[in-house]
Amino acid sequence: MNNPYLLRPMFSYSMIPILTTSLLIGLIIFFLLRKKKEKKEENIPIIIKPEVRNLFRIKDKYREELNQLQISLQNNKIQTRKAYQKLSVIIRNFIYEVTQIKVQNYSLEEIKKVNIPELTSLVEEYYEPEFAKDSKGFIETSLQKTREVIEKWH
Repeated sequence: MNNPYLLRPMFSYSMIPILTTSLLIGLIIFFLLRKKKEKKEENIPIIIKPEVRNLFRIKDKYREELNQLQISLQNNKIQTRKAYQKLSVIIRNFIYEVTQIKVQNYSLEEIKKVNIPELTSLVEEYYEPEFAKDSKGFIETSLQKTREVIEKWH
């Protein structure tokens, strides 16, 4: 009866462990994705707009800083690279004062996430001349663009 040429009955696995494991993995993935989405929504900063009267004072303050920077450039008291660094500080501090979003120490990627296109555009423009050994930016153009962003801010 023990013939080696006869087929043995088919071996089968129980479906209960397979279904249970699949269900657990699915639940874990679901909760991880949900947690990630909630965390992403928490990181969006809230823009707080200042009173109109305060906005005029803030704009005046930063216009004056831009004027001082321009005078320093014209008198060759500051190098281009340092001027770009100062320009970056000016616009970041301005944005902080008008929105209360602490962008002073944000990287470019973090600034992009804040979703203020004017700030992103300016910081992208400043980045290479600000950090390069030999700055080859057009500081006067950048200064004018920064001035325009401050003037048009509402």
